[in-house]
Amino acid sequence: MVDRGSSSGNVWFPVVSILVVYVLSSMLFGMLFGWLGQGGEDPMFWGFVSYVAGFGAAIGYAVALKPAWGLEVPSFRPEKWGADPRVIVGGMILMLATGIVLSPVLERLPAEYFDRLDDYMKGGFWPMFTAVAVAPVVEEFLFRGIIQKNLVRRLGPFGGIAVGALLFGAVHVNPPQVVYASCLGLILGTVYYLSGSLNSAVTVHFVNNGLTSLLYMLFGTSVGLEWRILGAGTAWGWAYGLSVVLLGLGAWYAVWQIRRREAEKKMRSEN
Repeated sequence: MVDRGSSSGNVWFPVVSILVVYVLSSMLFGMLFGWLGQGGEDPMFWGFVSYVAGFGAAIGYAVALKPAWGLEVPSFRPEKWGADPRVIVGGMILMLATGIVLSPVLERLPAEYFDRLDDYMKGGFWPMFTAVAVAPVVEEFLFRGIIQKNLVRRLGPFGGIAVGALLFGAVHVNPPQVVYASCLGLILGTVYYLSGSLNSAVTVHFVNNGLTSLLYMLFGTSVGLEWRILGAGTAWGWAYGLSVVLLGLGAWYAVWQIRRREAEKKMRSEN
């Protein structure tokens, strides 16, 4: 049975305060290192430093809260994070399907939102390095390993995964990223919960960001990457229909697996 005892009952304060620390520290470091970047050095490098510092502050704060609030925090040794290849492959398939299904929706948003993302990606090495090598690790550690895991203790798996995904989407700020990251957060959260492995979520996140960065380098834009590859004809129609079916089957399987595991936990606790 999901632990919803006294320690998990107070989960809202640590979760909200961790997010507040992340937002405020990101803003503070952004202003500080942005000022340093005006001195002639690569401003994108200082943007990278600011990004890492913001997550470092939030994770450090969560570790400091651990004794008093009973927070669960992952090990800082990646070799202990484990991996489940089957869940990883399933997560990758659903990730690709999500991109295809959301593409027509996101393209209806104002072009200025995509221009912001494109301007960032034009920054060269540091934005790419941040997106591909750093973001999958620090974002999964914070949002799945700390925030979601502790929300699940309070809300159960469905509520914990959903709220964690929405928070993950919200911190991306830019509307197209908010929508996509929220949906991706559902997949990453489910991957993490079903595998019990932070490396599984990191791997799916890495493939998502790496593929997006690669396609950006090929096409020079983040708009409509899916139909740029598949075209706007029959192939797109088949791909879209297949993606809808895969997402439906994936959602059904995830719900079934989560309910089965919850039932097994309940039986063990009653015996």
